[in-house]
Amino acid sequence: YPDPKEMLLKYGGDALRLYLLSSPVMKGEDIIISEEQYRNQVRGMILILWNVYNFFLSYAIADNWNFKDESKHVEKSKNILDRWILSLLQQLIKDVTNSLESYDTVTAINAIQKFVDEFSTWYIRRSRERVRPNAEDKADKLAFFNTCYEILVILCRVIAPITPFIAEAIYRNLTSEESVHLTDWPIYNESMIDKNLEQEMEYARQLVELAHAQRKEKAIKIRQPLSSL
Repeated sequence: YPDPKEMLLKYGGDALRLYLLSSPVMKGEDIIISEEQYRNQVRGMILILWNVYNFFLSYAIADNWNFKDESKHVEKSKNILDRWILSLLQQLIKDVTNSLESYDTVTAINAIQKFVDEFSTWYIRRSRERVRPNAEDKADKLAFFNTCYEILVILCRVIAPITPFIAEAIYRNLTSEESVHLTDWPIYNESMIDKNLEQEMEYARQLVELAHAQRKEKAIKIRQPLSSL
């Protein structure tokens, strides 16, 4: 097995915690320590979350949006993407709370990793046009900033027991508060969970994946428009 001290120095404490807390050893099973698995934790959730944070920060600063202020009335955004990701966030809080109270870190981390992936690969990608410099709908751009800020701040509180270092770095910069580890555990809002919307969005994503599969089969690039599908 690789030297634990070397792995800590090379990949950081968050990667080690993610790796061990999501491994079979948490259920009393055997584990083979792998440097590749360490590396995957960095390439996966940690790097994805950091890239999302940087994306938000870059556009917020460029637009002079004051992210030090409390975001208000986020749940009232009319954009379907905002309503969808906020619904997923409340479900995440509920699932992680139940998992950690049952000492089930594996299920908790799986839920967190799935959320971070959807936050990045669907919400952020679909929202790029909303925050471009020449975006005409200022209210929609503001809704994105408010929503993204709310997601990042609450997500940091959710992941703080699992990945304390990245959670602390992002949370302190976004809020100017002393520490994410001195905050209360978030309580989910059942009324914000919209299962019908989540199912509809999942269906839309399945359609997109099918279209991408057809493009790949026919060797047609993503940016090339189609006359029919």
